[in-house]
Amino acid sequence: MPPLTDSRLFLRDDELDQSVGLILMAQRQLQAAAETARKGAGLSHSELDVLVGMRSFPGRTVGELRGQLCMTAPTFARVLGQLDGRALVRKQRGVVDGRRRQLYLSEAGEALMAAVTEALRGRLRAAYRIAGAENVAGARATLDALVTGDADG
Repeated sequence: MPPLTDSRLFLRDDELDQSVGLILMAQRQLQAAAETARKGAGLSHSELDVLVGMRSFPGRTVGELRGQLCMTAPTFARVLGQLDGRALVRKQRGVVDGRRRQLYLSEAGEALMAAVTEALRGRLRAAYRIAGAENVAGARATLDALVTGDADG
């Protein structure tokens, strides 16, 4: 029988504050890595956010992606319309609910995002190498819990 472990996690406020600071600084570093590619592609910050979201989570509905990106409905609709006008996105009728539209990058959108995502991958790859393979799964689980709302509480 495996030994029982205490699954409770005790973190002091100063440790949580430091983690918040690190996450926000990491976000700025990733944004800086993508900035040159974003400008070269002629994308606004909001357009880049939507395209990254679509690349990371293909098939999300309009409402799901808008919620994850914390955009207002009018802003998301405007940005999606701009990307659609440039033929960078593809909308597909939902399988379960045909009224919902699932979002995907078009071939042109995939090509445009290749340079941006490569810059981000390089930055993240270097950080993961420093942290070590044993820490990658934990880091991903933590970030996933923050993004999906599972960490609300």
